[in-house]
Amino acid sequence: MRAILRSVTSFAKFRAVWLTAVLIAGTSISFAATEPSTSPVSSSPPSSPLAAVDLPDAPQPNTADQPFATNPHPAEPIPAAISVATPHTRSSDINATPSAKLTTPELDAACQSGTLRGKPCKVKWLPILWEAFESTAYENLGNIAFDSETRHDLANNPYWSTYFKCVHQFRYRQWRDDDNFMVDYVGHGLQGGIVASSFEQHDPKGRGLIYVNNGNYWRSRLKAMAWITVYEVQWKIGPASEASIGNSGLNTYFTPRVHGRSTNETGFQDFVDTPIVGFWWNVGEDALDRFLMPHIWSHTHNRLVLSAASLLTPCKGAANLLRYKPMYYRDFPITPLR
Repeated sequence: MRAILRSVTSFAKFRAVWLTAVLIAGTSISFAATEPSTSPVSSSPPSSPLAAVDLPDAPQPNTADQPFATNPHPAEPIPAAISVATPHTRSSDINATPSAKLTTPELDAACQSGTLRGKPCKVKWLPILWEAFESTAYENLGNIAFDSETRHDLANNPYWSTYFKCVHQFRYRQWRDDDNFMVDYVGHGLQGGIVASSFEQHDPKGRGLIYVNNGNYWRSRLKAMAWITVYEVQWKIGPASEASIGNSGLNTYFTPRVHGRSTNETGFQDFVDTPIVGFWWNVGEDALDRFLMPHIWSHTHNRLVLSAASLLTPCKGAANLLRYKPMYYRDFPITPLR
C-alpha cells in the first residue's frame, strides 16, 4: 500500500513540475511577442481584430457630371483618382495601374496633379502617329487635286531619284521660301495648330487643359510644339513630303512675284514659323475655350450651332475630325447636346 502511495505522490509531483514548466514557457513566449520589433521595417502589417471581418463596399460617388479636366488649377489632387495608400502600400502599387473605374477626365486630372504616375500617364504614340499619317495624306491629296504641276511631276518623274534630288537642292541657307503671307503665317500656323491639338488629345498630362498660367499647361504645350517641328520636317523633306510627292525644289525659275532673282520655292522659314505660329494659335484657341466658348455652350445645345461655333477654334475642330469626333467635341464635359 505504501508503494502505491509513493507512486501516486511521485506522479503528482511530476505533473506539478511539468505544469509549472509549461506556464513559465508560455509566459516568456507572450512577453517576447509583446516586445517591439528592432527591425527598421516590418515584413508584414500588424494584425488587427477587424482583419477577419468582411466589410461592405463603400458606395461609389457619381462623378459623371463633374468637370474635373476643366479645373484651371489642375495641381489639386483628385481623391477619387487613386487607391488609398496605407503605411504598408508600396509606391509602385499606387503608380502602376489606375482603377478600371476611372473616367478619362478623372485619369487626366490625376496625371496632371501628380497623384498618378507611370504608364497610364504616358503619351499614347500610336494614335498620334496614325493621325499624323491621316493629316499628311489629306494634305498631299489636296496638293494633287488642286495643283496640276504636282500631278504632272508625280506621274512623269521617277519617285526616289527625284525625291533625293529635291532634298539636295532644298535651300537650307535661305530664310524665305517665296510663298505669300497667307501661306507662310496662316496656312502653316493652322497646320501647326492642328498637329499640336492632335498631340494633346493623346497626352493625359495635357488633355482637357484649358488656358491657365501654370507649369502643367505650358509644359504640355511646349511638348506639342516639339511634335509640330518633327511633323514639319517630315512634311517638307520626308518620304511623304512636298519634296517627294510635290517635287518641291526640283526646278529653279523666275516669277513676277519674286523680284530680282530666281526661286525654287524652298527655304528654312517653314521649319521655324510652323512650330512657333502653331504654338500660339493653339494657345489662342485654348483661351477661347476658357473665356468665350462656355458662353456659347451654355446658351445652345444644338449640334449644328455648336458645329458652326467650332469654326472659331478650327485647329481643335480639325484634330477632332482626325479622331472621328464631332468638331465641337472636347475632352472635358460641355453642356448636354440635342
